[in-house]
Amino acid sequence: MASEETLPNSDFAFDLLKILKVSYHVRRHSLKVAEKALEIAEKIDGKDIDKDLIEIGGILHDIGRSKTHDFKHSIIGANILKERGFSKRLSRICETHILGGLDKEDAKQVGLPERDYLPLTLEEKIICLADKHIAGTKDVSIEQRFEKWFSKYGKTQILIKAKKRIDTIQKEIESLIK
Repeated sequence: MASEETLPNSDFAFDLLKILKVSYHVRRHSLKVAEKALEIAEKIDGKDIDKDLIEIGGILHDIGRSKTHDFKHSIIGANILKERGFSKRLSRICETHILGGLDKEDAKQVGLPERDYLPLTLEEKIICLADKHIAGTKDVSIEQRFEKWFSKYGKTQILIKAKKRIDTIQKEIESLIK
């Protein structure tokens, strides 16, 4: 059982994905998200960023896909981590990585418990942003990622709001890069 601030190492985290039968494709995506998130974090100067949390959060952000690929994978993933005794900081990464984060209204619309699932910490924002930059295992722009979603699902209100949130997160992170 992990303590409140204990993080597993990357091998343990990746093995946990295998044990829970997260698909090969999702495991490869998760490694790419972790790499991208660390790449973003490395460029930020003068901020106290928990790079271990970013690496492990990137690897485990989609752990809920072991059960479902719908929006609920975010809270299922958070619960899997909580049940295993991992920190709230790690479980919040699972909860807040969907789209650009979800507010109460969005959460209700997609069938999640009605509360905010918005990335608040710098680590949560970095992983949320990195996840949008990785489509499968391919590095894409935010524009490319959302254009694909817009063409697949339409320019829905929830996607338009998500795009605005991601643009805001990206601007915030870019402002921290020296």
